[in-house]
Amino acid sequence: MSASKTKKIYFLAVFLLFVVNSRAMGNMVKGSAPMDLLEIDTIYSKAKNSFNTYIQSLYQKANDSTLSFEPFKQGVIGYLNMLKRNEIKHDRYLTIIDFSKPSTEERLYIFDACAQELVFSTVVAHGQNSGGLYATKFSNKDESHQSSIGFYVTTSTYTSKKYDLALRIDGKEHTNNHASSRGIVIHGAKYASYEYIHKYGRLGRSFGCPALPYEYTKRVINMIKGGTCLYIYYPSSSYQRYSKYLNRKDYLIDFIPLSV
Repeated sequence: MSASKTKKIYFLAVFLLFVVNSRAMGNMVKGSAPMDLLEIDTIYSKAKNSFNTYIQSLYQKANDSTLSFEPFKQGVIGYLNMLKRNEIKHDRYLTIIDFSKPSTEERLYIFDACAQELVFSTVVAHGQNSGGLYATKFSNKDESHQSSIGFYVTTSTYTSKKYDLALRIDGKEHTNNHASSRGIVIHGAKYASYEYIHKYGRLGRSFGCPALPYEYTKRVINMIKGGTCLYIYYPSSSYQRYSKYLNRKDYLIDFIPLSV
């Protein structure tokens, strides 16, 4: 077996160790439920330290990109918590959109959780009432024409007179749970292209949808459709305070020391 193949198998094994169902571990730690153990300060601290070490290592390995550490960390926390709640049908891909960046830069990133690597990145447009070069305002309201931050699960695709191909996304939080009724989907658009940036100095804007360059739309949609995790990030302290995915301890269950 080649060294590169051995290395890939090793990293896959490590990752699977962290994302497997934690019920078996609950039986190993003195009969206590994993969540009960996390209420013990010392165990919680050790689990959190283990996770922080893991996320730093994963970021260095997987993040050959311009994505900052904080949106990556939050994306992984939410992804793991959604796994715990059985809300993700396909767990291979994690998509993060970083709306703290200008629309002239790549800010949509797709990570392969099994291979632990970045597999794709591109520019993506935000809503026309969210801002110009930067997105700074967000809304969950109908007809707001603003983007919505938070965690989503991708669902089904469709075609129409308006879109050659579009991907529905289901908002799972108070900041985005009207996405379906608002018709928020991932689709291609002429204004979401590198040519548009060169001509106007920024991307055009949507009615709130994450719009992509036409040449990448089919590839992205086919990769992440059917129940994968999507996180739209913005450094909002109020969102982070009330997010049901960022403020849950479930993701630490797999990092409880086996010696407990």
